[in-house]
Amino acid sequence: MHRKPACRRSIAVVESDKVAFLFGTLPAWADPDDPDERTELMSREVDEDAPGALIQLAIRTAVANQIADDDPPQVWATAQRLLGEGLDRHDVLRQLVLTFTPQLVSALHEREPFDREDYLSALARLPLPSAGDCERTLLEVARSRPSIPVAELDELVAARLGLPVDDATFRLLLDRVSEDMMDPDGPLELLAGDRVVHVEALTDGIVLTHRLTESERATGVLPVDADLSGFRRHRTLNLPDGEAITVTAESWTGPPGWLADVPANSLLAIRIDGSVLSLTALQVARAVDPELVALLRAGYDEAVAEPWLPVPVEELVLHARLHEPTAFATPAAALAQLLDAAGLEVRGTEVAHEESVWQNLDQVRRTSRLLNRLGPGELTGTVVNVLELLDKISHGLADTGSAQDVLDDLYDPAVLEVVADELLGLDDDPERLRTTGALAQRLLAAASRPAQRAVAHWLTAVVAEREGRVVAAETELRAAVRLDPDWGCAADRLAWYCSDRGDAEAALTLWRGIGATSANSEDVRLLESFAASSGRPRLGRNERCWCGSGRKFKQCHLGQVALPPLPERVGWLCRKATAYLERRGGSPQEVIYEHTYVRALDPDDEDSVLEALEDPLVLDVVLHEGGWFDRFLADRGALLPEDESCSPVRGRWWTARSMSCSRCERRRREGARPPYR
Repeated sequence: MHRKPACRRSIAVVESDKVAFLFGTLPAWADPDDPDERTELMSREVDEDAPGALIQLAIRTAVANQIADDDPPQVWATAQRLLGEGLDRHDVLRQLVLTFTPQLVSALHEREPFDREDYLSALARLPLPSAGDCERTLLEVARSRPSIPVAELDELVAARLGLPVDDATFRLLLDRVSEDMMDPDGPLELLAGDRVVHVEALTDGIVLTHRLTESERATGVLPVDADLSGFRRHRTLNLPDGEAITVTAESWTGPPGWLADVPANSLLAIRIDGSVLSLTALQVARAVDPELVALLRAGYDEAVAEPWLPVPVEELVLHARLHEPTAFATPAAALAQLLDAAGLEVRGTEVAHEESVWQNLDQVRRTSRLLNRLGPGELTGTVVNVLELLDKISHGLADTGSAQDVLDDLYDPAVLEVVADELLGLDDDPERLRTTGALAQRLLAAASRPAQRAVAHWLTAVVAEREGRVVAAETELRAAVRLDPDWGCAADRLAWYCSDRGDAEAALTLWRGIGATSANSEDVRLLESFAASSGRPRLGRNERCWCGSGRKFKQCHLGQVALPPLPERVGWLCRKATAYLERRGGSPQEVIYEHTYVRALDPDDEDSVLEALEDPLVLDVVLHEGGWFDRFLADRGALLPEDESCSPVRGRWWTARSMSCSRCERRRREGARPPYR
């Protein structure tokens, strides 16, 4: 919990009515007279994951300080006036923030003094229309025409609401509402040429065709794929008899048997009037119409030109309807056929004419992921640059110097972690692993210094891990540590392997070498009790082996680490399983976070999520109910001591290796219970 310093001098006393307006219910720890704590209090009003959250927080805090300090006094006076007119505190705060934002942005961007008089004039013009009023007016104006230029739409909306279109505060409100209305699921769409259309109005009454599969007929589920993407935004649908259809973003599910009378492989003509969906099985296939193909291609060429990104099929349907009102008025060939004839490749519900367009989309998505993960900053810039160079290296388009620069950047653990995640992905795709493995070999060939070669060996090792070749991965890690013993990334990962093998001393040596101690490392704290110095006696070559097999030591485990009995290692084995989830990378991290959010008392509260993340039950459920303990044994079994790789899972014996422990195998055949159960 937040704690205030014991001694702190308040700058001014904020009146109780201002406190109630700004912060609502005040937490016990909070001091509204402290400007720093005002920022923390205002952060409760901001979605930290939303774009521009930090800027929003800064502006809200600035408005709170204006009210708390009564400078200018007109801000608090305006707040009281709006409250008196019936607006609640959240609406009033929102309007004050909207009013201050353009004034501040103008001062910062145009490097001009803050225009106090303009700010006070804008406050005097409040209240603004509500967001709901803006939405309704936008829809009315947009629906009144097939399409309308953005600038004209803004002018007409402003006129209907009785506001000047050049009012900066109103423009900001209108821009935010328009952005919401034109998002991928909103009712409006901005087409190439900056023309706005009302999607449902433009597609009402059109007919699209779809070839019904046997699976779709049997399940009663129609996919909203490329063929039907012109209907994607219809959210409420009924059959002509009034029975409802369950609508999701991906599919329509009708009442039982609604497709039973339609023969499989029939070409369905699907029409939507308002919210009524009607189906007709066509007796004759429809030929590809060259004029419709040309219309779709023209729409694509116009839309792809500037961003060079794939174009949604829905957008091409809208373009066709806008430029030819009779397009899709009667059944035509399926959209997938028409688009293929137009020279466009369909992937999902988007199309492109060449691979570079898809590659550009991959780059945009990657940058978005990195910004969401890291935020703007130097690290993000470095990672983006490294990934772009790696793309060139993979295609043989970069020189040796560029590869060496990349290896130098990857030596930084923060860069290496993010880049490895981007290269390898979550799902262990074989092609992606093959590509990354080949890239690692190119980097190794280009490396000129030991540290650079160590990075290339590390990357090769992680690829081998994901492919299930942990012994080969271990070899690569040992090479990396020999080349650069002080590089923490290689030493830490090799220590993990040593721990899985049961070699506590080797693991501890590696971890301690990079600064890990019992105070800062759970692994070190656990393994210190298993180090060989704890007292296991040395055996002669002809003495009975410590493992209990009955064979002589020289014939059994000579040269291998002498381990305590398995019951004493249960905690160590549990740690190995959880370390696998933590260190492996890829999909386990996503699974852990999914379970964490389920476990959290309040998934929207960061402290609650962090508390759930530390709950051992989360990892237990992922390992045992989610099947990841099986994966742990399968992936790491070649490293584990024999008695650990033969562990009971879900009430049965599981042998992770082809050579299982002979003692365990004998006990299994005899039907004995395992000694460690």
